[in-house]
Amino acid sequence: MNSALQVDRQTLMALAGEARLLSNPPGQIPPGALAGERVSRQQGRGLNFDSLRRYQPGDDVRLIDWQATARLRSPWIRMYNEERERPVFLIVDQRLDMFFATRGQTKSVAAAKIAGLLAWRSWHDGDRIGSAVFSDANYSLQKCRAPRTNLPAVLDDLLQYNQQLPERYPDETPATVTLGSVLQHAMHLIPAGSWVAVISDFHDLDASGEALLAALRRRCEISAFVTLDNLHLTLPTQGNLAASYQGHEAAFSLSPRLKDEIQQSVTARLSGLQNRLTRLGVRVNQIVVTDDLLKQLQKGV
Repeated sequence: MNSALQVDRQTLMALAGEARLLSNPPGQIPPGALAGERVSRQQGRGLNFDSLRRYQPGDDVRLIDWQATARLRSPWIRMYNEERERPVFLIVDQRLDMFFATRGQTKSVAAAKIAGLLAWRSWHDGDRIGSAVFSDANYSLQKCRAPRTNLPAVLDDLLQYNQQLPERYPDETPATVTLGSVLQHAMHLIPAGSWVAVISDFHDLDASGEALLAALRRRCEISAFVTLDNLHLTLPTQGNLAASYQGHEAAFSLSPRLKDEIQQSVTARLSGLQNRLTRLGVRVNQIVVTDDLLKQLQKGV
C-alpha cells in the first residue's frame, strides 16, 4: 500500500501517541485544570451547582444567592463546578478533488490523518465524538457517543472512504455529494456546544454552505482545516512540467507570466476563502499537505 495515496489501520492507530501532543480544541478545558467560580462564556460549558459559602470581598456579585442571603441575613454566594466534557464532531472530505498532490501525500491522506489525530485527542480527553465522512457519491454519519464506543466506527469510516479513492480515481464519476449537503445532513446530529472540525479543501463552498455554517456557528465552535498543496509557491520561473498517475501523463510549458498568473490566482482564492470563513466566525487553519501535520496542528486548532 502506498502511504502517500491512502492510509491503513496501522497508521491511524499509531496516531494515538501523537495526539497527546495536540492542544485542546478552542474552549476545551485541559484535563486536570482547576474549575473556577466564574461565569462561563464558552458555548457548551454548563456550570453545575456545587455548594454555598459566605460572600468574601472581591467575589463576583453575580454569584450571590439572594434567597440564601435573605434567609440567613448575610451574603452568600453559589459555588459551581464547570462542566468539562465537550462533544467533538468531525466532518471529513474524501472526494476525488482531495485525491491530489504534486509531491508527498495527497490532500485526502492528510485529511484522514488530521481526523485521526483529532479523534484520538477526544479519546484522551474523554469527550464524546461523532463524524461525517463523505465521498463524491456517499456519506457516513456517526452520532456523538462516548469515545470508547464510537472511536472504532469513526476510524473505520476514515479507512473505508480513504481506501476507495485510488480505485475510483481513473473513473472520475460525477459528484453528487457536496459539502453543503453533508452539512445539511449532519446538522441534526451535532449537539449544541460542540466543537466542529471541518477538514476539506472547500472547493465547492457556496452560499448555501455558508448559511449552514453560520447557523451551526450560532450554537457551536467551528474550526476549518483547509488542506492545500503549495505548488503555486514553489513553481520554477520557466521550464516544462509533467504529471503522471498510473500510466496517464500530461505536460505543459511554464513561463514567468504563467507562473505569476497561477500564483496570484491560487493566493487570491485561498485568501478569499479565509475571509469568507472568518466572517462566519470560523477559525481557519491552512494545512500544507507536504509539511509536518502535527507541527501545523500544534500551532492551534
